[in-house]
Amino acid sequence: MKKSHIIHSCILMSALLLPASCSIDIDEYKEASPDGGNTLTLTASASDIVLKEQEWTSDGLTLSWSTGSNFGTGNALEYKIEIAKADGEYTDGYVQEMGRRVYELSYTVQNLNNFVKENFGAESGTAATYKARVTATVTGREDLTQTSEVQFNITPYEPVTTTLYMIGEATAGGWSVDNPTEMTRESPGIFSWRGVLKEGDLRFITTSGKFWPGYVRDGEASDGMTLKYFAEQPEDAQDLKFDINEGRGYSITADLLNLTLSIEEADINEPPYSMIYFVSEANNWSFEEMTQDPINHFIFRYGAEIGNGQFKFGTAPGSWENMYKAMEDNAPITSTQAQFVSGTEPDYKWLLFDEANPGKPYKIALDITSGSESMKMSEFTPYENIWLIGDAAPNGWSLDDAAASSDSKMTKTSDYVLSWTGHLNAGELKFSCDLQRDWNGDWFMAASNGKLFSEVTDEVMTFVDLSLPENSGTDRKWKVESAGNYTITINQLTERMTVTKN
Repeated sequence: MKKSHIIHSCILMSALLLPASCSIDIDEYKEASPDGGNTLTLTASASDIVLKEQEWTSDGLTLSWSTGSNFGTGNALEYKIEIAKADGEYTDGYVQEMGRRVYELSYTVQNLNNFVKENFGAESGTAATYKARVTATVTGREDLTQTSEVQFNITPYEPVTTTLYMIGEATAGGWSVDNPTEMTRESPGIFSWRGVLKEGDLRFITTSGKFWPGYVRDGEASDGMTLKYFAEQPEDAQDLKFDINEGRGYSITADLLNLTLSIEEADINEPPYSMIYFVSEANNWSFEEMTQDPINHFIFRYGAEIGNGQFKFGTAPGSWENMYKAMEDNAPITSTQAQFVSGTEPDYKWLLFDEANPGKPYKIALDITSGSESMKMSEFTPYENIWLIGDAAPNGWSLDDAAASSDSKMTKTSDYVLSWTGHLNAGELKFSCDLQRDWNGDWFMAASNGKLFSEVTDEVMTFVDLSLPENSGTDRKWKVESAGNYTITINQLTERMTVTKN
């Protein structure tokens, strides 16, 4: 009997579920098959691979293989890929079951770089030889397997940092590495930022809290916009900064892969700081947070019983640099002009002194708009009564009904704090301080019209004097979505509100 007849008889017996008294000889099958048995062959897309982070999305390695043979059984093939160091064992390497009808395994440059580092401890910049093996198994016949192997070299790279920050006179945090300006990672090595910078200089650090590693200006590059990396502090002659000649909005992109920097002017109407601190002699020069106005973000407010002494305004807790100060030392509180000082000098401060009545309540509004910085301070006289007005309130929109009834009237619990407990309807709500019938009196309003009125512990309110021309037409109300019993507490000095639903 010819060999081909023997093979075909075995296949027929298997199909009829007869006892498998004979087995297929793979070598004999290949010899008898006209196509050589569909030999399984594994190939690599390259034999010598040098990875570069600049090409992180490009193809790094593709392992592809032919279908192999099911040896005439008609059964499907299942594939498995193994990768190991060339001088190692596959049992110590990586294995991935590929399943059926899959004929390749691909890695991008970034994924391949991570793969060899995480699985084989590959060293950056050092080539190493790896081997890969594909195994094809006929389903239901583990004895019918085929393998093919290929070798290749891979040289990985050291990825640049995943975080980048700006420090310097031009930034909000100054030279403090504990309060740097964080940039956004757009992709590996590419970082961006949009915002307001002050006049001054800046450079880049990779880790919050540490001056180095970092990037400075490359003095050997003529364009003045080339980055240079230092793992440790360089000599002073190489520690060069990038200059910001005008305080305004900017869009910045740092490309650490190509060591290029782009600084472009941008139309950004945002303040250089999101937090300002009241710093006073009366409070042992501690830094007390001010409230950023929810409408005009350039204005910061502070209300308190302020004792006698000098005061100024900080931009970072504990930092005596980058402060807003008076135009002369011991300036009276009626002196409204302010200035930004990036260093420590001049150290001009305002002076509050009332020998007869120290510790009076005052409200302060500091405007840090560049070129028109100002400080406005006024003694505060608290309102004796405040009323809830709106269709959510017990007396609705009627000022007369609110005045005639106690249902919408808040109860004073201390010099500056008033409280109210009762039922609110679903609807709109704001607070009147004087019930002026022409509606042009004093109000506490929401930060934005339609702002949801819900349970809060520190809601910022806005005080609006509608008698002033600049406030004409202002009408921002809270929206009460859920009717029910509420307790509302207002601190009219700090302009904050707490709400709980009973």
